[in-house]
Amino acid sequence: MEYRLSIISVYFLLVSTLWFSGCANVQLQQKKVAESMASVQVDLKQHEQSDFKQVEARFYTYKSKELVFRVLSNIKQTSQWLQRLDSVEVLTVYNNQQYLLRTIINSPWPFKNRELITCVNTSFEETIITINIVSCSEQVAINDLYVRVSQVESSWVIKKRGDALVEVNYKTWIDPAGNVPAFIFNNELVDSTERDLKKLNAIIDDASLEQFSY
Repeated sequence: MEYRLSIISVYFLLVSTLWFSGCANVQLQQKKVAESMASVQVDLKQHEQSDFKQVEARFYTYKSKELVFRVLSNIKQTSQWLQRLDSVEVLTVYNNQQYLLRTIINSPWPFKNRELITCVNTSFEETIITINIVSCSEQVAINDLYVRVSQVESSWVIKKRGDALVEVNYKTWIDPAGNVPAFIFNNELVDSTERDLKKLNAIIDDASLEQFSY
């Protein structure tokens, strides 16, 4: 009888150990998922025609792709997550998917602030929203207060993954013009992009469609 009780005790101990181990594994997986959701992956790629490198970044959210788009297109809120933004304004609205944008970037001393004139084009598909941003420098007269940046290639791809998960991909390449050393410019890209996109992700997580009128 004592032998049988001993076997039963060992059995329950084994089952309990496996159960708690399983719970720990689930918690670990949940922690990893949460950390992955909160993280921003940033990589630098060599540009084929420039010493200034291209940024490619990615993060995830459980908010809808429509909400992500609305947060990105809310230019009044852009300064809350884009650290070096001095000002941004829409110069011309061509239609619901195309407009002309003027952006002033606050450059660190001793460099002058940069001015970007860009055309923004948006396309909507069932599972993907794409925002392409290219230089349209020739459409606006040069302002001597700023250094005009005429080489810009940027994009956002907001992609639905499964029932709830949304992947946000960001890609940009800028030649800052003037006498900016490439190694100084490149050295700041990863940290500044990661910092800005983490702020953006936090804003998206706190946002709701009810905040927007469109």
